[in-house]
Amino acid sequence: MLTTAVVATVGSARPTVVRRCARSSGPAGHGHAARLIRRERQGGKTVRRRSWGWRLGAVVAGLALALGLAACGDDDDSGDSGDTAGGGAAEITLRLGYVTAPEHPYGIAVDQFVKEVDSVSGGAIAVETLPNYQGGDVPLLQDVRGGAVDIASVSSAVFGTQGVTSFDALQALRLITRYDLEREVITGPIGAQMLEGVSAIGLKGLAIHEGGLRKPLGAEQQLASAADFEGLKIRTPESPVLETGIRALGADPTAIPFPDTYAALRDGTVDGMEANLGLIQTVKYYEVAEFLTNNVNLWPFPTVLVMNQGAFDALNADQQKVISDVAATIPGFSIDFFEQPSDIVQTLCDEGLKFVIASDADVASYDRAGQAVARQLSQDAATGDFIQQIQQIKDGLAAPPAPPPLPEGCAVQAN
Repeated sequence: MLTTAVVATVGSARPTVVRRCARSSGPAGHGHAARLIRRERQGGKTVRRRSWGWRLGAVVAGLALALGLAACGDDDDSGDSGDTAGGGAAEITLRLGYVTAPEHPYGIAVDQFVKEVDSVSGGAIAVETLPNYQGGDVPLLQDVRGGAVDIASVSSAVFGTQGVTSFDALQALRLITRYDLEREVITGPIGAQMLEGVSAIGLKGLAIHEGGLRKPLGAEQQLASAADFEGLKIRTPESPVLETGIRALGADPTAIPFPDTYAALRDGTVDGMEANLGLIQTVKYYEVAEFLTNNVNLWPFPTVLVMNQGAFDALNADQQKVISDVAATIPGFSIDFFEQPSDIVQTLCDEGLKFVIASDADVASYDRAGQAVARQLSQDAATGDFIQQIQQIKDGLAAPPAPPPLPEGCAVQAN
């Protein structure tokens, strides 16, 4: 039969319709027996790759989609120009960019999204992923706005560069310091309200998902207290909210694109950065930085799954429902991932990273800086309201359990 493929073209916010012949694939809902695993662009070619075994082991079966998501297909036989004789199901290919490697938590959540979209749509919607997106988050955000990619997972920290401040409260210094609190925020009404902010720049907000709580990482010196930051150059993304936090600690925030950060640490361009364990492992920052402050979480590092509004509007209602419903499961999935047992601390310790234990007084110095940041960010009324709501949830949580002990030989006391 003649089937219709809809593919996004670079520079266009709307998919382009092309037609090609394909064999009849059986009853509706069973037409794509060869399941999409994941498609990635490498060297200009599309390749298919299975998820690594250790990643699948980390993602437990209990994270399956809620029952009741409907399979998607094009059942409209009205004769519209996008349909074909015989009413064959449409095959939609959407391109999704993100800045990290596939094995990073961002990539793991994206992989889950891709697989579930394929499953729920019965193979009718394929998502081609573009990991390690060239240039980093800011160019990616610009590209999804312009339609060069259909979907993107963009760090929430950089939306301020495009005038969107609805995510700033997520990364207010020392506000969200635990995953159970973040789950309440990004899976609930606060997260939904934050996502509405991207409509102002031509995007459809789909989901917020987590990349790992960030800690102070010092190249050659410990960053146990706020005083240790005084006069240092600390790498940040191009992010007004993170720059505010770093300045509050007394350091000079230095905006460096993600792909250039390793060299900046190696060459002494910066003295440190804020980083999470997954990033340190996948990018091998342990080769160029020595000290991680283990018991200080500065802020989470969520990313926002967004879709070009024109590309979303070009989908039919059933296709939009698949994208939206699957996306709604990703925030909880991303937090579940971090709450699973992991040997990453042992791995990083074996690589030579030293885990600094800050004193109670040292931790309190971070909290004082965080209070100053909250006051500054609250000058924006909407951000101040989000900060207040998050603080109320935080105050209602039980004390977190004691962290597991560090592997022998990994911990060092603060100077």
